[in-house]
Amino acid sequence: MMYADVITPEDAEALATRILMPREHPLVLVSTAIGGELLFDVDRLRRELDGTADVVTIATGIPSKHLESLLPPKAQVFNGAARSYPPDFGVDPSWARSHLRFPDHSDTADLVNDAMAQTGRRTIQSATARTIRRAAGVVQGFVADGSRAMVRLDDGTTVTATADLLPPDIPLIDALIVGEPTAGILDGTELHPEPLEPDLDAFPNGSHTLALVAKVTDLRATVHLHPRFSAVLRRRDVDTGDSPVGDVLAVGDVIRVRVTRAPGKPLALSRTEADPDAPLVPALPLVVGGAPWLSEDRDIQRPSDAERDAPAAEPVPAASTAPIPSDYATRTDVAVLAREITSLRADILALTNLVGRTSGAASASDAEAATLRLENDRLRSQLAAERAERASAEVKLDHAVQDRRETGRALRDARRAAERSHVDTTADGIRFEIERTWGNRTAPGERGRWPLREYTLGAGFIDSLAALDEGQLSKAIRTCVDAITGRDREIPARELHRLRTGEGGDDAYVVREDGARCMRSSVEQNVAGARRLHYWELPGDVVELGRIVHHDDTRP
Repeated sequence: MMYADVITPEDAEALATRILMPREHPLVLVSTAIGGELLFDVDRLRRELDGTADVVTIATGIPSKHLESLLPPKAQVFNGAARSYPPDFGVDPSWARSHLRFPDHSDTADLVNDAMAQTGRRTIQSATARTIRRAAGVVQGFVADGSRAMVRLDDGTTVTATADLLPPDIPLIDALIVGEPTAGILDGTELHPEPLEPDLDAFPNGSHTLALVAKVTDLRATVHLHPRFSAVLRRRDVDTGDSPVGDVLAVGDVIRVRVTRAPGKPLALSRTEADPDAPLVPALPLVVGGAPWLSEDRDIQRPSDAERDAPAAEPVPAASTAPIPSDYATRTDVAVLAREITSLRADILALTNLVGRTSGAASASDAEAATLRLENDRLRSQLAAERAERASAEVKLDHAVQDRRETGRALRDARRAAERSHVDTTADGIRFEIERTWGNRTAPGERGRWPLREYTLGAGFIDSLAALDEGQLSKAIRTCVDAITGRDREIPARELHRLRTGEGGDDAYVVREDGARCMRSSVEQNVAGARRLHYWELPGDVVELGRIVHHDDTRP
């Protein structure tokens, strides 16, 4: 039975029920592109899958968004993508059982194969004659947009690695590392790395490892041990003092964390408790046969819009993809010295044992024993010198690491100062900054909960900004965003309360003739003359930003 195209929320509800209910056949769902066109050959799908699978099309927009809200996470389609849902998808509604196909990476035959695989059969038209086997090799480089990589296999041939088997939350450029091994399913000249489920048991209680900073606000940071596992670091876990978390961490930072496990509680992480000298448990690999996805000298970056739109290029050499850190030479010296010390220890142990056996043997000559003792003494002196050199190299390494961190922090501070220095303090400029700050501080999934309500600028608001420096202006904008969204009610540091007509606890609240209530919210804490925001809550859920004032100014 064929279904008409899904174009209304009611159609989407019926389709969601169909997807989650037991079915006789797989259901192939194809979405339209933004312009309304279908990028997969739907006529071919219906022709080849006639009697084997149902094929449905859905319009991208309101219907696809409504369907997304009705299905399990990551099980939706939109903007030209398609997928096949197995007949028993509702029994185990995991998105991994329904591979999402994008038109620029997959074709109609892939969708046919997906549906046939869910029935245990394959059509003659879609059968592949290419040899499929498992293979391994070393990553050589990425193409410009990072969506494909060049891999030299163990047999010397070079193939292209794709992200066809990887879920959307694991980009290929994160999963593979230039110069490191990888493995996967080789289909012709394409290697398809397979995702590896995160094994958090690899991190025992008290161990140290690396985490990627994925999101930063003033009060907390979200970090990833794996793209599918996140943890929240609050200010006490980051050791920021009175500063915002964003002054210490930035998105993309790779940081040391200490793992804490407690019975009945989820795994917790702390940067404050991390010991910089503790050995690290390697980060988890993201693909089968791959290397750890995080290292202290690896930056996790996403391709820019310009790179994404650029034409395909030759493989990027290792030096361009993974820049050599400034302390690379020092790290190499330490590694070489460590290997030499290990070798010297083995030599000394062998000589010590030989001297002991020689001293106890009646047939050994005193001259030979003396020679061995001299050699042993020489090696011990050499070992002491190597240890001293290694200690010096480690001190240099510590200094280099500290310099790099301070340089990164200085660059972040300079970037933020540059952004603040370009703030236009006109009414239009402040409105732009409020919207930009709201967009930066509010995750897409939280914007429905904390929307920008209707707001106006009071007659004295712009003039009250003139006395603020760059840092104070930035804080004031963030406070305004919290007031407009209503989030200040959940942030203790805002110390939100209604303004009274006097300083007594029994004094009446300030209320305007139009019924508006005056609210007072903290912009700064623990500084002389700390600033406060006075704003009005008007009938109809409208906010009017009043003035930025000093702590002692209690006028509306």
